[in-house]
Amino acid sequence: MGGNEPACLITDEDPAMKLAIPKVFQTAEHRFCMWHIMKKMPEKVGRQITQETEFLNKICKCVWSEEIEPTEFEEKWGKVLAEFKLQDHEWLKQLYEKRQMWVPTYFRDSFLCGIMRTTSRSESENNFYTKFTNPHLTLVEFYMIFESALDAQRHTQGQFDNDSKHKHPECKTSFALEKHASKIYTVSVYYDFQEELEIGCFQCGLEEYKKENGFEIFTIREGCRIRKFDVSFNPANLDSKCMCKMFERLGIPCRHMVWVWKANMIEYIPDAYVLNRWTSLATKTSIFDLKRNILEACVNFVDCKRMLNELWSEMHTCVSLAQGNEEDLTDLVKNLKGLRLNLEAKKSSNNHENNGSPSKATDIELLIGATLPTEIVVKPPKISKNKGTGVHVPGTGSDKRLKGDKEKAIEQSQKKKRLCRGCGELGYHDIRNCPHKVKENCKL
Repeated sequence: MGGNEPACLITDEDPAMKLAIPKVFQTAEHRFCMWHIMKKMPEKVGRQITQETEFLNKICKCVWSEEIEPTEFEEKWGKVLAEFKLQDHEWLKQLYEKRQMWVPTYFRDSFLCGIMRTTSRSESENNFYTKFTNPHLTLVEFYMIFESALDAQRHTQGQFDNDSKHKHPECKTSFALEKHASKIYTVSVYYDFQEELEIGCFQCGLEEYKKENGFEIFTIREGCRIRKFDVSFNPANLDSKCMCKMFERLGIPCRHMVWVWKANMIEYIPDAYVLNRWTSLATKTSIFDLKRNILEACVNFVDCKRMLNELWSEMHTCVSLAQGNEEDLTDLVKNLKGLRLNLEAKKSSNNHENNGSPSKATDIELLIGATLPTEIVVKPPKISKNKGTGVHVPGTGSDKRLKGDKEKAIEQSQKKKRLCRGCGELGYHDIRNCPHKVKENCKL
């Protein structure tokens, strides 16, 4: 990472990770994944209280709200637990003690791009590569399939880039702010901003206005909601800040800031509130090395790609112009054949001149700064039990991951019941492992 630590690390509640991360990354923030925590809620609290009462809905409203202050969260959490008499629940106590690690209200100022709610990005990556791979692949097979998976991702990325470049989403209003957003943002981010703009323009209103230290303070009311939001605005440099802190969290201007901009007749999103990562030109910037120097090879590659696109455009234009005229088509084919023969002759002569040049293997050795050893000795790796990936026990043939009691019970319930000839009952056993037979053997 070029000597830079990540801004934030999101994991599950693994105690080993909690101890290791602060030692390795001194400045990075460590947070727990809310999705893993909330998934365990019914199992830890009890299915009866989560399915037959409003406990789960109320606790989710308390936890998922990113607009409330920490003191307000603590008050709501206490009320919910008191209502359902769960103040002495041990797991909920532990969860509350480490609330600053997973409840969004405690890090609303941290820019996390919305990934705090789940580790679905890494989970989806795992699921994506699982479709291409299996545990029985050799290293060479895995490398080739991994390249195919990357090609599939690049193809999808190319489709998205093409949509952002050539397709313009439909604007729902005639405001200049929305038109400006449709030109700079990617399609998906634009729709997120469009939702904020729509609510800001048609559902928000001014509750109070005042001036303090050169700033204009707008108190915005949002529809029928009781909560109000203060937006500080500096007309000199268009500096805006809302107490909902959506821009600080997601990098997208909130509906309250949009209302203030519209009221001040601002027709574009200020540059300070347009993050490059959300724009359609984010992938068009130059590539830097670890020392922040522009890679010259990448610049040359971009120039060649641009020229190639121009060449294809000229080719298609020539074919379209010559279409329908036999004489023009004949001349075009003749000229193209002549160009092809010239290029083939030039390439052949270049190959003869480069016969004495360094080989590809030599180029790779120069690139990595090491030579290929004459003898390669690879020792067998030490057998280890990897957390989360599976149990590797020599001689047992077991390479499956550990399953929890819940998952085992679900799989057991999906199996078809069989008639046991030992006890005559329908169940998930037969005469070989009949529980009645086991009891009789124990008595003997």
